[in-house]
Amino acid sequence: MNDIRIIAINPGSTSTKIAVYKNTDPVFLKNLKHSTEDLAIFPRITDQFQFRKEIILKNLNEAEIDLGMVKAVIGRGGILKPIQSGVYEVNDSMIHDLINSPLDHASNLGGLIAHDLIKSIPGAKAYIADPVVVDELDDIARIAGHPLFERISIFHALNQKAIARDFAKAIQRKYEDLNLIIAHL
Repeated sequence: MNDIRIIAINPGSTSTKIAVYKNTDPVFLKNLKHSTEDLAIFPRITDQFQFRKEIILKNLNEAEIDLGMVKAVIGRGGILKPIQSGVYEVNDSMIHDLINSPLDHASNLGGLIAHDLIKSIPGAKAYIADPVVVDELDDIARIAGHPLFERISIFHALNQKAIARDFAKAIQRKYEDLNLIIAHL
């Protein structure tokens, strides 16, 4: 069990962060910056898929990361149909939704790249975590000020939850026991 390795991929608008973990210990961390000139040739963000995947593989290779030791690849969650927070295994339906998302967002690349990477890693699985469409709103939070409109849940859930969990830990309380207002600016 102590050889479990996880690759984490966090695509942003002008960078891709990658990390490799042996259990919970990071063994490789890299923030890959992408110039606006490099990205300008791609009409849509999802068109950057091959470009970013190749850069990830190049950096993992240069760091001598043995992909054969990898058990899981997890990408930043993307724009999907609203779901509960958590970790989800990437499947064909999710791939379809990430490619055909109505919102062109860098987070869509996380699941796509994770899914593609595991194709060459026997026994590995691809996941996403807390996509930006997490919907855990109370009904009252859906009120938008007009009876014909309902507020939908699309926000940076991963960031919101991480900040809330860090705060809960700092005050030695359980995240689940707190009522917090968190602003993502």
